Amino acid sequence: MNRVSAAPTATPTPVEQSISATFHIEVMNDLETGQPMLLGSSDTNLGDLQVVTAAQVVAKAAEQHRVITEAVRLAVDFEAATRKSSAPKTPSWTVADRGTGMPLNVTCMSGCSGFHLEAAAGTAPAAEIWCTQFDTANTTELVIGCGSDKGTDWATLSVQISSFPVHPDPAKRIPHAAVEVTEDHYIEDLDPDGLAAVIDAIERRAAEMRVRHAELVRIRAAYQAAQA
Repeated sequence: MNRVSAAPTATPTPVEQSISATFHIEVMNDLETGQPMLLGSSDTNLGDLQVVTAAQVVAKAAEQHRVITEAVRLAVDFEAATRKSSAPKTPSWTVADRGTGMPLNVTCMSGCSGFHLEAAAGTAPAAEIWCTQFDTANTTELVIGCGSDKGTDWATLSVQISSFPVHPDPAKRIPHAAVEVTEDHYIEDLDPDGLAAVIDAIERRAAEMRVRHAELVRIRAAYQAAQA
């Protein structure tokens, strides 16, 4: 069994740039009629403050979330580029394809935390050699279930990044994400405060998923650079 280490892909030096999101919503009474109005603005100085509908607020929130995603990506990329310690090396090894007997030169996906027992075995089906990076930052658990499952804590919306580095289908080799969800499970008997707590938990998880999105972008870029 052959073990070598591939050189890590360099992260570009960050360039000066800024990303900001402003999301201002208020309710105030019209000075002439005394009627309450819903107002919104996306300008730091409130220069575009105007009457809006709830639907417009939801649409603006989605737009601002996209900006926030870019801001998170900028922060994660900056940290990767300026980290003092050197990036971990990407392991490589050679195993025999269990189906054909031909050698498979496997190079792990960047950030892979898989066990790769097939490396020690020396043989494996090409389609089953799997790199993965688990969502270790996911600490969001919700009590989901009904009937016999009621009261069970479940990790919620975990994002796993994976690659099959020598899969016969080249599309499977490109790093991709999988979101772990469950079907036919419910969080039941929620009063308004309970529902608010669930919303808060999901919003925190969504913020963490933005970090995973930035990591997926970086890992795919590293893969494409290695292929080039």
